Amino acid sequence: MTRPSTKPGLRLAALALVAGLLAGPAAAQPAPEAPAGSGAPLPAQADALVAYVTKAMTDHDVAAFERLVNWTGTRAQRKRLTLYQIRSGFGRPIKAAALEPMPEDGLAEATARGTLKANMPVTERLRVVFDEPPVEGDAAPTSVFLVGREGGTYRIALLVPTGPPRGK
Repeated sequence: MTRPSTKPGLRLAALALVAGLLAGPAAAQPAPEAPAGSGAPLPAQADALVAYVTKAMTDHDVAAFERLVNWTGTRAQRKRLTLYQIRSGFGRPIKAAALEPMPEDGLAEATARGTLKANMPVTERLRVVFDEPPVEGDAAPTSVFLVGREGGTYRIALLVPTGPPRGK
């Protein structure tokens, strides 16, 4: 697997995108129940997580992502935007997908202002690289998901507000 160059600006842009999508005003959204008919267990092994996400992207399976994402603390408007971001990867050819360790300071830029926090401990990140021409410099288009473990299974973590919406 060819690893795209890790430029601080791209990493910051990705974190800012996630932070921007998840930090807006709206009512708090509780974690959804598993959709009917989706009895498959969530992945407990790294290779199973990669297979789960790539299959969900290939199959355009929003319900699979909804089960995998930890929605705790997410507001309704941001949930819609997050699902929109996830759906933007549907149908795109995947060149590579891999789970990688989360750097100790990996969320430092996104949480530095004190207005955002991860909704669960983040231990890894899942990088999905699309088989498409580069959009900026020489880096291939990529989606990066924050990953942690909850109850023995992998879950996608989100950045959520640390307090109520401004003005409330």
